[in-house]
Amino acid sequence: MNKIQLLKEPGYIYDLNYIFCLRFNKEMYLDDVEDEKKKEYLNSIGEIEMRFGEIPNDLYVFFHSIENGRAFFPTFYFTPYKEQFATTFNFKFLMKELSDQNSLIKNLVKFYLYDLSDEETEECLKDVTKLFYHIKTSHYSDEEKSKLYEFFINPAPYIQTLQFELLEKDAILSEYYKNNYQKILDIYNNTTYDELINQLGYMRDLNFVNKDEENLYTSYCLLNKYVISLYYLKIGVTSLLGCDYYSEINERENKKNPNLGDFCFALCEESRVKILQFLFERGEATCKDLEKEFTFSGSTAYHHITIMTRLGLVKTRNEGKTIFYSVDNKYVYDIIDILKNLLAKKRNPT
Repeated sequence: MNKIQLLKEPGYIYDLNYIFCLRFNKEMYLDDVEDEKKKEYLNSIGEIEMRFGEIPNDLYVFFHSIENGRAFFPTFYFTPYKEQFATTFNFKFLMKELSDQNSLIKNLVKFYLYDLSDEETEECLKDVTKLFYHIKTSHYSDEEKSKLYEFFINPAPYIQTLQFELLEKDAILSEYYKNNYQKILDIYNNTTYDELINQLGYMRDLNFVNKDEENLYTSYCLLNKYVISLYYLKIGVTSLLGCDYYSEINERENKKNPNLGDFCFALCEESRVKILQFLFERGEATCKDLEKEFTFSGSTAYHHITIMTRLGLVKTRNEGKTIFYSVDNKYVYDIIDILKNLLAKKRNPT
């Protein structure tokens, strides 16, 4: 008997998010893909765009990723419901949550103006002049500010478009899952508990699930093929996996062994050298810290730190909605050992 409990809805809703996030963050997604996979990834994006059709630019504020790499919709209407992944979380539940327009608008203010106190947020909701002042003085680009002004002047049409587009894409995605769900069942039926624990062990030791008799849930995505995410629940853990997640695990495992080529590439730009020095001095920093320190745009800071993270030089730590970056000391020591070994070979040639 498989000790893993299969969930359909989290992976399904994650894929629904992915359809929209692709529309506004294609370059960011491509930056996270290894060069040898870019052609395959572009083909996959093209297939998704053809299958699901156009997505209006009016949905920008809901799915555009800000400097920390996160978009509003998955941040407020996916992750917060992780405790309900195994029970009530589904498309109908999601649409019910979105029907509370006042809450949605408040969440948007909290997402984009995350430095505001609860009191300041409430003031912005009551007085659009104060809201626009905070948008104007924010660090966002002119395009981002323009989209926020447009939305908050008259939110209702944008919210109606969001609800309509979600319903339309849900109908298409539901049919796609119906025709292709056997692939998920095949992966699930051929993956044992011990195999999954070992596969995900590079992210975190999950043996406590079995030891403490907690639940191990898993949910698979058909569209976002390489996603690997873990959600820690009060009653256990949910792993969210793309249908080709295993190839991604192999690549990440290979990245655990540093090599000089990757290290040199990580520091081949002066901006990334400065970021490394800054992280050594500060201990850890956010993308926003990098923007302020080096006058980067949000996308530039995210681009550089993503490269350094992907190559293993930098590691991440989540605190609420904020991602903190720091130097992976083990990686640095491994590089030092590689250089020492090369120096030793030079002194003692065989």
